[in-house]
Amino acid sequence: MLSGRGSHAKGGRPTRLVQEESESEESSTDEQGSEESFAMESGAEEGEDLDGLDDVDDDEYDLERGERSSEDEEEEDGDESDAAGCSADTGADAIEGGGWVYFYQAVVVFFFMMTPTYFWYRWIYTIEWDVPYRLYYQSTICVAEMFGSICVMMLAVIRFPQPWAYNQQPPAVEVGPKLPRYNVHVLVPCYNEPSDIVLATCEAALALTHPWAKVMVYLLDDGRNLQREKTVINMGNERLIYVARPKYPGLPVHGKAGNLNHTLKFVIFAQRVPRENDVVVVFDADMKAHPNFLHHTLPYLEEDPRTALVQTPQHFFNVDHTGDIFNHQNCTFFFGVQTGLDAWRATVCCGTNFCVRASALAAVGWFPTESITEDFLLSLKVTASGWHCRYHGHVLVTGEAPEDLRQIFKQRSRWCTGCFQVFFQVETFMWVRQLPSIQMLCYFNSIMGYLSTIICFPVFFVVPIVSVYTKTHPVKELTTLLTLLWAGYFASMAVVIEMMPRNFNRFSGFLGSKVNYIMWWCFLKGMWKAVRGRLGLRKIVFKVTEKKGDGKKKLEGEEQRPSDKDGLLDGEAKRESGYTDAEVALMYGLVDEAGEYDEDAVLAIQEELAEAEAAMSTEKRDSTKHDLKFHWGIFVISFIVAVAGGVSKTLDTLQWGWDNTVLANVSVAWVVINMVPFGMALGYAYLPHQRQVHGLLVSLSWSVYALGVLFAFAAMVTKVAYGNPRWM
Repeated sequence: MLSGRGSHAKGGRPTRLVQEESESEESSTDEQGSEESFAMESGAEEGEDLDGLDDVDDDEYDLERGERSSEDEEEEDGDESDAAGCSADTGADAIEGGGWVYFYQAVVVFFFMMTPTYFWYRWIYTIEWDVPYRLYYQSTICVAEMFGSICVMMLAVIRFPQPWAYNQQPPAVEVGPKLPRYNVHVLVPCYNEPSDIVLATCEAALALTHPWAKVMVYLLDDGRNLQREKTVINMGNERLIYVARPKYPGLPVHGKAGNLNHTLKFVIFAQRVPRENDVVVVFDADMKAHPNFLHHTLPYLEEDPRTALVQTPQHFFNVDHTGDIFNHQNCTFFFGVQTGLDAWRATVCCGTNFCVRASALAAVGWFPTESITEDFLLSLKVTASGWHCRYHGHVLVTGEAPEDLRQIFKQRSRWCTGCFQVFFQVETFMWVRQLPSIQMLCYFNSIMGYLSTIICFPVFFVVPIVSVYTKTHPVKELTTLLTLLWAGYFASMAVVIEMMPRNFNRFSGFLGSKVNYIMWWCFLKGMWKAVRGRLGLRKIVFKVTEKKGDGKKKLEGEEQRPSDKDGLLDGEAKRESGYTDAEVALMYGLVDEAGEYDEDAVLAIQEELAEAEAAMSTEKRDSTKHDLKFHWGIFVISFIVAVAGGVSKTLDTLQWGWDNTVLANVSVAWVVINMVPFGMALGYAYLPHQRQVHGLLVSLSWSVYALGVLFAFAAMVTKVAYGNPRWM
């Protein structure tokens, strides 16, 4: 169903985070004359051609442009600069190059040299080929190690050309005499999310402005909330349309993809085909776009006609980087892996915070319904069709991450299920075979990440326990060369996986790699669901991740006060949110070229962050102990082995033997290392739900992990130096 729209006369204009920017955009748009006015504002009905500006006479338009004063153009340029985010004066430069990139690339080369050398030695000298049961045990472990290394090598190839990027600026596009125009259709799909979340997302979408584009926002309510529909009508904004798709018994609904496709095929493009200047933007119901979103994404489409999709990062206001136990921010992916994929023009779509050409979307059959992760399959199809998928490493949208354990596990399991579901289909390989080899590798890397965790974790968990109690070790003996090879191999592998620039939180790489252990059970269940779905044993259903909602509405019409801050990060006290005003301004891209930011906009965000912080410590979560049975089991078993196994063997050195005692302590160190991720998950569930507590828990876990690795290496060196002086 398509709902009617209200009138601008009622003053239904949404609040903007940066009021000056929106006002300047309005003035520049108004000066272009009535010929350039948005077709949406003329009251287009359902199915009507919304591309009103295609009918504008080009000569009149060029004349109108030519009569604009240089002062207006300078003002517009300044607005675009403000929208681009932090300037160099703020200390938040774009992280795209530098000496650390060359260091990372050198480590990648070293890793590719060290890996075959290490495994050649492992196969030849560390496996007891004459003892059958040890042969099978040690060779199995070696194969698991090799599989994990192959996955890391794939990651290294992907990240090599561009290991990371942050605060990227959009490409500089020289606009010709005819200014390009885009019809931007913003889709906000929702199901049963709280109305305050959904409407806040729509208001933020309505605040998107760009001199190249006209914007329409569609609220795609898959749950048909009549009160929400009435609220949208009463908002009185002609650019906001409420859509509720009909559902018929016996016909599949296809979850989010079906919701999006209904609006695209039966509302927006019901009576016309998509044109080259039609752009679709998708925001999840809890994702609030920053006003400069289009300033950063549209230039990619203008720069290269073959660019079909531009993905931006996800950022969450209710998660702190220092205590992001479940890696919601996922910095290593959004600012590491995705930037590498972008270098190969094989960016993975993440389902929200992206724009895509409607013509490219229609060419691949709209949003895929074959998988519950329609985003991943969409990027694969688009790339295989000859289009480019780009990535822009700049935070332009802020959302809400799930805080309840059950919702977190459900979300990650759904991602895993959808990824396996894609590759379990024969049709997928018809698309993949059209890709160049490097892009094949880029897309196969997604499923390899899940497989490496599913396969390697149980092996690496069992190995140290077997070593402690049976004297059966993964290697025949420790030698000097093996110790050196392992140290070089392990250190370079850790750098390849976890290294990020110093501007990022030092725990981002650590959390990115260790969260997979926490999610092992979710990944296993996700793969099993995909297998059952492929065999027809059970239907796979899209399940929405529940969010709380902030229940907070921004105030409209507040007077803007000028800011005269010079040193943004000097001498400011933190507020209740845990951040200073300058940190919030930098985080949300509200700083202009002069290093100034809008105080009212920052205060509004500070209120939201403070409210979220208070909610974290007061609201009760609905998880049960059932969600952590697996984590408790791993943690308790590891603790018993570490105490009863390691300590008892160390105290009984005479009977156990000095060499075996050292090897047992190496194994105990790895048992403790394996405990770290599960300890973080249990701490999240049972300790106070506060940012400071989460940050302390992550810091403590990282320290235990680092000490465990150092202890294991020191024990290996000690045994080589005093217990076994053999070189090979």
